[in-house]
Amino acid sequence: MKKWFVPDCYVASYQNVNINSLKEKGIALLACDIDNTLVAHDEPHPSQEVVQFIQNLKEAGIEVVLISNNVKQRVEVFAEELAVSVYPFAKKPLKSTYHKILQDHPYKIKQIAVLGDQLLTDILGAKRMGLYTILTDPVVTRDLKWTKCNRVVEVMIYKWLAKKGYLKKGVYYE
Repeated sequence: MKKWFVPDCYVASYQNVNINSLKEKGIALLACDIDNTLVAHDEPHPSQEVVQFIQNLKEAGIEVVLISNNVKQRVEVFAEELAVSVYPFAKKPLKSTYHKILQDHPYKIKQIAVLGDQLLTDILGAKRMGLYTILTDPVVTRDLKWTKCNRVVEVMIYKWLAKKGYLKKGVYYE
């Protein structure tokens, strides 16, 4: 179970992602979840901090795409001012959308990182593909109905991982 749920990097917020470290690791594309990773699920547009984060990634030569289990309209509206590719209704943790990203962009698996707030969707899906994973704490504690179900299971996974000494919620690392 460890290999599926322990991220390669764990940060408090997307704002703590070390862009230089990603470059040093050879990351050329960052696939970002939106809801509760970059903004709360009920915020339709990116904050100025999110816009700056995406701009900083681009300036560092890292391409950004948005990958979300949310619907097309929500993802496209959010992405309008960011000028990035979008992958809505991704069905994470299934592999199909990750395969589509690999098809659409000229990068190898080792050049792609995934940033997300959920072990059961973002981290598990990316780990199944062999991608570099970055876990962040949720932006807010309020969630959509389906996400609340995932969070119940996540609590059990976090407890098991902490007991084994693999990952402790709130203890960040790069």
